[in-house]
Amino acid sequence: MRNGSVSSRSCPLARAAPAGRLGKFFDALLWMARTGAAWRDLPEQLGKWNVVYQSYAYWCGKGHFERFFQGVQQPDLEEVMVDSTCCRAHQSSACARKTSRPQVIGITRGGLNTKIHAVCDALGNPLRFVLTPGQRHDSKPVPELLEGLQAKALLADKAYDSDKMVQAAQKQGMEVLIACRVNRKKNQRVQHTHRYKARHLMENLFQRMKVFRRVATRYDKLGVTFLGFVHIAAP
Repeated sequence: MRNGSVSSRSCPLARAAPAGRLGKFFDALLWMARTGAAWRDLPEQLGKWNVVYQSYAYWCGKGHFERFFQGVQQPDLEEVMVDSTCCRAHQSSACARKTSRPQVIGITRGGLNTKIHAVCDALGNPLRFVLTPGQRHDSKPVPELLEGLQAKALLADKAYDSDKMVQAAQKQGMEVLIACRVNRKKNQRVQHTHRYKARHLMENLFQRMKVFRRVATRYDKLGVTFLGFVHIAAP
């Protein structure tokens, strides 16, 4: 970011956008994602805030950002890693109108938050994202994350160590490299420490994404618009 603006080179979606009106639209979204500002504070040179928001909400509802995100992938499926991170929900995100679509905001001891579940390939490149309320267990969305992935191995931390999880991964032909819980008494697995260390790439992914303030803290009322910014922030 330079002089308060965001370069289109900082996001794959913006690089794919043609010059002109659509390019300005992506620049506006990158500015919003990076600053976490209110929509009404969007600089005039990036467009009218209500036009940008309505266009963005329409694209999110149609799933365009997810399709763009998946369209530029060239995954290395030697192994995949799953993990999750919590995003504190700002008070402005907690007053959405009641609709048939859940807004995935949960209540925990830390307050209102949303949990981002992700799966990435062996190089640390994100493949899929799923949002859940903050109180939901990490392992619940994993079947949805892994569906259709033909990976050779699965890396995850102790939160994912359950017999059901291990059996599901093995059914897909994956070698399970999940750290065993301390209280596991049956079916102890051999720990491949040197391979398990590669899981730091997953943590690095979340760290890079949370440079964008609109992902580090959830300001969006709608779950679908928050997920759109998650896809924009994904490197």
